[in-house]
Amino acid sequence: MTRQPTDVPIIGVPNPDDGDDTDRREFIEAMSTQISHVLEDPGSVWANYKVTSQPTMVFVSADGSTEVHTGGLGPQGLLERLKAL
Repeated sequence: MTRQPTDVPIIGVPNPDDGDDTDRREFIEAMSTQISHVLEDPGSVWANYKVTSQPTMVFVSADGSTEVHTGGLGPQGLLERLKAL
């Protein structure tokens, strides 16, 4: 069975330096994306994966290994990366 990109969960984590939780919730609502977002312990996820700016994507494979990509991928680039997981 071939894994489809829709089989891969995508979770957004807003910038912990962008105001308080209310500001981050407003940002999430304004983005109107269909992905889940979490408000995290300020900065812990970003620090753990050494995220320094947006957009940054952290790809976590089934074996737990990670790859951090800073910058945009575009729809095709993201699709290709998700298929590679």
